[in-house]
Amino acid sequence: MKSCNVPIEPPPTKQPVKVELQVLRLKDESQTLIMDTLRSIHGESFQLGDISKYEDKGGRMKKGFWQDRGNLVIQGGFDYSNIPRTGNSNEDKFRMYAVMKLHSYAFHRSHCEEALDHNNGDVDKALALLFSKYFPPPNDLPLVTEDHNEDELETLRADEREALESIYDKLFVEKEHNRVWQLKFKIDHLLTHSPSEMKKQAEREAQQAEEEKRRMLEALAKKKKAKREKCWNFAKGKCRYGNRCHYSHELDEPKDEADKKPGKRGTDKTADEDPNWFYLEIRFPPGNRYPFERPILLLKTTCSDIPEQLCLRVNRRLVQECIELTKDGMPCIYTVADLLQNDEEIGRFIEQDRYQFPDGRRSLFYVPEQDDDDGGSGENLPTHHQRGVTGRQTGPKLNPDQLMKEDRNIVRKFMDKQTNAAYKEMLKNRRNLPAWTKMSEIVALMEAHQILVISGETGCGKSTQVPQFLLDDWLLQSSKLKPNEPLRHVEIICTQPRRLSAIGVAERVADERNEKIGNTVGYQIRLENKISSSTRLTFCTTGILLRRLQSDPTLSTVTHIIVDEVHERSEESDFLLLILKELLTKRTDLKVILMSATLNSNLFASYFGDIPVLDIPGRTFPVEQLFLEDILERSGFVLEPDSQFCRKLRKGEQELLLQELEYSDVKAANAAPAKTIRDENLKMADMFARYADYSKQTCKALYLMDPLRINPELIEHVLTYIVDDTAHGWPREGSILIFLPGLAEIQTVHESLAESKLFGPRGDRFVLIPLHSMLTNEEQALVFRKPPKGKRKIVLSTNIAETSVTIDDCVFVLDCGQMKEKRFDSNRNMESLEMVWVSRANALQRKGRAGRVMPGVCIHLYTRPRFTHHILGQPVPEIHRIPLEPLLLRIKTLPTLAERALNEVLGAIIEPPSVENIQAAKKRLIDVGALDLEEQLTPLGHHLSALPVDVRIGKLMLFGAIFQCLDSVLTMAAILSYKSPFVSPFGKRDEADNRKRQFAVANSDHLTMLSAYRRWLEAAQKSRYAGQCFAEENYLSGKTLATIGEMKYQFLELLVSIGFVPIDLSGRSRAKRQQLDDLLKLTGAEINVNGTNNRLLAAILCAALYPNVVKILTPEKSFVTGAVGAVPRLPQASDLRFKTQEDGYVALHPSSVNATVGYFGSPFLVYQEKMKTSRIFIRETTMVPLLPMVLFSGSDLAIELHGGDFVILLEGGWLMLQAATHQIAEMVKFLRLELAKMLELKISDPLLNLMNHEHGKRVIDTIVRLISKE
Repeated sequence: MKSCNVPIEPPPTKQPVKVELQVLRLKDESQTLIMDTLRSIHGESFQLGDISKYEDKGGRMKKGFWQDRGNLVIQGGFDYSNIPRTGNSNEDKFRMYAVMKLHSYAFHRSHCEEALDHNNGDVDKALALLFSKYFPPPNDLPLVTEDHNEDELETLRADEREALESIYDKLFVEKEHNRVWQLKFKIDHLLTHSPSEMKKQAEREAQQAEEEKRRMLEALAKKKKAKREKCWNFAKGKCRYGNRCHYSHELDEPKDEADKKPGKRGTDKTADEDPNWFYLEIRFPPGNRYPFERPILLLKTTCSDIPEQLCLRVNRRLVQECIELTKDGMPCIYTVADLLQNDEEIGRFIEQDRYQFPDGRRSLFYVPEQDDDDGGSGENLPTHHQRGVTGRQTGPKLNPDQLMKEDRNIVRKFMDKQTNAAYKEMLKNRRNLPAWTKMSEIVALMEAHQILVISGETGCGKSTQVPQFLLDDWLLQSSKLKPNEPLRHVEIICTQPRRLSAIGVAERVADERNEKIGNTVGYQIRLENKISSSTRLTFCTTGILLRRLQSDPTLSTVTHIIVDEVHERSEESDFLLLILKELLTKRTDLKVILMSATLNSNLFASYFGDIPVLDIPGRTFPVEQLFLEDILERSGFVLEPDSQFCRKLRKGEQELLLQELEYSDVKAANAAPAKTIRDENLKMADMFARYADYSKQTCKALYLMDPLRINPELIEHVLTYIVDDTAHGWPREGSILIFLPGLAEIQTVHESLAESKLFGPRGDRFVLIPLHSMLTNEEQALVFRKPPKGKRKIVLSTNIAETSVTIDDCVFVLDCGQMKEKRFDSNRNMESLEMVWVSRANALQRKGRAGRVMPGVCIHLYTRPRFTHHILGQPVPEIHRIPLEPLLLRIKTLPTLAERALNEVLGAIIEPPSVENIQAAKKRLIDVGALDLEEQLTPLGHHLSALPVDVRIGKLMLFGAIFQCLDSVLTMAAILSYKSPFVSPFGKRDEADNRKRQFAVANSDHLTMLSAYRRWLEAAQKSRYAGQCFAEENYLSGKTLATIGEMKYQFLELLVSIGFVPIDLSGRSRAKRQQLDDLLKLTGAEINVNGTNNRLLAAILCAALYPNVVKILTPEKSFVTGAVGAVPRLPQASDLRFKTQEDGYVALHPSSVNATVGYFGSPFLVYQEKMKTSRIFIRETTMVPLLPMVLFSGSDLAIELHGGDFVILLEGGWLMLQAATHQIAEMVKFLRLELAKMLELKISDPLLNLMNHEHGKRVIDTIVRLISKE
C-alpha cells in the first residue's frame, strides 16, 4: 500500500543519549519456582525482606535514564473461558462485594475466594476462617476451662464498651450489638509506609517552606521601608497632599485578610477532610468467651497503597498483645488500641518480625510436608565424582641406576657417531660459526663460575651452539671415565621466549647432531612435547620452566639453565631471573647462562653481582647505514609546504619560510642547538645549524616534515632511488624489507605502491607482500617463497620481521622507526596499542636483517640525532606494560615465594613494576575472587593459577564445567586465549566482515565465533576437504580452527587434572589428540546438556568477564508517520553511544558483529579487552540480558526505593535497572546469594557432585530454567 504521508526525517546524530532504565519482570510461574527453591533450602517459614524497611530516596537518580518509553510488555494471559458462571447476576455481585470486603483486611484475594466458597458464601464464617489461618494461636496456649455464663460475659463487655465510648467518643462505634465493635484512628507513623502519602507530605513541606520564605522576604521588605508616621488625614478618608505628603499613607492589613492569603488554607485541614483512616475491628463470634478468650481482631485502612504485608504484620502484633491479656481474663481493647498508636513499639516489631504468612499461590489449607520423595532415591547417590585421569605423562622418571645406565648408553652412542659422515659434515658447518671459536672459553668460564652472561649479535650461533658446548663437554669428559667410575648426570634446559623458536632451535640442534628430535635433544611447549628418557638437552618456553618450579622448587635434577633472548625483557624471563638469583644461593651446583643479542648485557651482570660477560662477534655482512637526512640529500626528495604529510605550520611561518628560501636569506644560528632538543621543536635557523653539512632543500624538507606520520610518497621515492638510480652502486638483486608500524600503514603504503607504474602489477618487476600477525598463515608463507625470475620482493612488515620471521634474501631495509606496542594502564584497566619510537636495540636488529646473504643497505627514515639522543637504548620491559595478574597468581603458587608479600617479591625483580601497578593488579584479583584481603589465594585463585590463561578466561572454563556446557565454553575459552578464527584477507576486509555477520548470534561476537567453529567442525567431520572449502568460503583460518581444537583438549586436560571434569583420558594416544575435535563426544552428554543454550552461555560470559561492562546509550524515542499511524523509529547504529566506567565514551570495533546493530534488547554488553588506538575500541562483545546481569555480576548488589519504584544497583549505582515489584527484587537478591554459596562450595571441593547435592541441583536447575525462559 502506498502512503501519502511524508515520513519524518531521522533525528540528527548529535542528540541527547541516555541508558534506558529497563524493568526486570518475572512471570508468575518463575516467581513460584524461585520461592519454592528458597523454601526448600531455608524451610517453609522463609520470607522475603519486608517492604517497610525501604525509605524512598526520591526520583532524582532516575532522571539520568530514559523511562516509560511506551514499549508494549505482555506480562501474562488469562483464559476467561474457564470462569464459572452462575447465571444469577445478583449472586455474582454479592460474591464480588464479599470478596472485596474480605480482601480489605489484607488477606490474599485467592484465599478470600477459597474461604468464601468453603463456607458457602457466609462472610462471617469466612472471616473467622481467614483469621484462624493467618493468625493461629500459639501451640502452648492453655484452653479456657472456667465456665462463665453468657450474662456475665455480656456484662463485662458492656462495661468495656461504655469505657471505650467515654474515651473515644465518636471514634468508637458498635456496628452490631454485642457482635462487632469498631475504632478508627489517624496513625501517622503507619502512613510513612505509603508512597502517595509521603509524596503529599513532601509537597506540603515544600509548600510550607516556600510560604515561610515568602513571609520572611515580605518582612525584610517592610523593614527596609523608612518608618514614617501615619497620615491622619489619609486615615480619615482623603489627604489633599497625595504623593507629596510627608506622612505614610499605608493602611494596617486586617487580620482576617492576612489569614486568607494563599498558603494559609492548606495547613489547617481538619481531620474529617483526611480520607486516610485506620480501623480496628473487634468481632465476637458465637461462643466466643472474651475477655477470657481472644476475639477476632482485624485491622484495615482506607489508604490504598499501604502494603498488605504491613497491615498483616501490625495486626499480628495486636493479636499477640490480645492473647497475653486475655490469658488473665483482662479486657484488652484499650491496651491494644494504645499499642497500635505506639510508634516505637510497632516500628520495632515490623522491622524484626519474620513470620511467614500463608502463601497466596497455595491453598489456604496447605500443610507443609516432609519431602520424602527425593530422599529415598537420593540417599545412595554418590556425593562426589571420581577424580579424572589425563593420561598425560609428566616426564620420564628413572631411578638412579636406570639413569646411570641411560647416561652410559648416551655417551656410547655419541662416541660411535664421531665417525659418521653426516655428523662430520654438520660439525664442519658448526666450526664456521663465530660462536665455535669461543667454545673452550665458555666451558672454562662455566667451570670457574656459577653464572655467565653471553652477548652475541644475530647470526653468531649462540642459541644453537652454547647448549651443545655444555652437552658435548659432558659427553667427552664422561667418555674418558673407566667403566666402574661414577658418571656425572647432566640435564640442560634452554628457555626460549616463543614456542616457534623453541621448536625451531631444537630441531636445528637435533639435525646438527644427526639424530631425531626427542632423543638427546627435545623440546617442550604448552601444546606438545618431544622428550624421552634419553633427553639431556630440552628447549622449552619460559612458562614451561616456571610451571615446573611449582612442583620442583629447586629443579633438583637440572644441572644447567640457559635463558636465551633475555634482552627481549619478557615478563616471564624477568621473573625467571629473580627465581634463579635466589635459587643459586641454595643450589651451588647449578650453572646458569644468560644470552643476550644486544649490548645491554651489563644490566644482567650487575643484577647478579660481579659475574663474567663474554661477547661473541656476529657473522653478518657489512651493512651501510643511512639516516633520513642522508637519503633526502642523495635522492633529492622535495617536500612542499602544502603536502598532506607536512607538519602544521604556525601562522605566518609558511610565508616566512617561502620568503627566506626564495631570497636565500636563511642563515644558520651561530651555534648548533642543544642535542636534547628534538627536530620538530627547532626553529628554521636552528635546523640549518644542526644540519649545516646538508643542502638547503634537505633542511627545508626536514623542517617541514611531520616525523610522526608515515609518508608513502617518501617511501616510493626512496624505493625508486634504490632500484633505478645508478650512482649509488648498490646491489641490483635481493629483497627489500620495509618496516611499518601496523596493518593500517601497511595497507596505505601497499595501495600507494600498487597504483605506481614502477612497483605496481603493470610494471611486472616487483612482488608486493604484506606481512602482519593478523594475516593468514598462507599469506605469511608468501614471504619465504622465491619470487619469479626477473622479479624482486618488496615486503611490507611490522616488527614481526625483526626476530620471529627471517627473510633470507633480504638486502635492503627501510626502517620507518615506529612500531605499535601494547601498553597497559592499570588505573583504567585498559590495554592500548600505542605508536612509539623503536629503541636503538630494535633499530640495530632491523639493520642486521639486511646483511645475512651479502653486503646490504639500511635506510632509517628518521634522523641521526633522533637515533643517537632521543629514542630509548632498549625496549621498555614487558613487565612495565602488561597486566600483572597472571604474575601475581604465579608468585602465590611457587612454594618459595607464596608466603612473602607481593610487593616485596616484585620489588626484587631486575627492573620492578611500579607500586601503583601492583596494587591495581591485586585489586582486580580480589574483585574476581582469586585473592582474599590478606593477599592469600582463594580456592578459585588456586584453580585459576593452574590454568595458563587470563584469570577471566579461567573463570569462564570453571563455570562451563559447573553449568554443564563444557564443550561450548572450552571453544570460546580457546578462541579468547588464542585468536579469532575469522580472517580479513588483504583488500577483502568488507567482504570478510559481511560474511562474519552471517554467523551472528544473539548480539554476541563470542557466540558468533562459537557458531562458526561448530559449522566448520560439522563440515570437517564429513571430510577434510569439505572443512577446508567451508573455511575458505567463509574467511576462516583452517590453521587457527585446528589450533583451537588442540587448545580445547589441553584445557580439558587441565580441568580434569584439578578435578572439575570427572573423565578418563588415559586411553587417548598422541595421534588421537591431534585429530579432529571430538570433545563433545569424549566428555559425554551430561556435562554438555546446556551447550546450545545461548542465553546461559551469555550469562556465563557475564560471570567471567564482569566488571568489563559497556552501557548502551540511546537517543530519545521518536516516531515515523505511516499509513497505520505513528510507528516507533528504531535507532541506527550511528545513533548509539557506548560507555565504560573507567573510560567514559568508547566505540565498538568495526570488526564486531554488534558494530552495525541499532537496537539491543538489553543495555549491557560484556567484553574481553579494549584497545586504544585513535580511539578506545571494545573488541569482542556479548549482550547480556537483565536477569543474568543481576545473578552473575560479581559486585555487591543493592536494592533501593526511588520515586516509588524499586531499583537494583550494581557497581555502586553505575549499573542500574528497575524491578517490576519489590518481591522480584528480593527474590533475585536471595537467589543470587544461594548461587554464590553453591559456586563457592563447588570451587572449594571440585569433585563435589552438585547434581546429587542436597541443594545444588535445585539451585542450578532453577537458574538455568529462569535464564532460558525469561
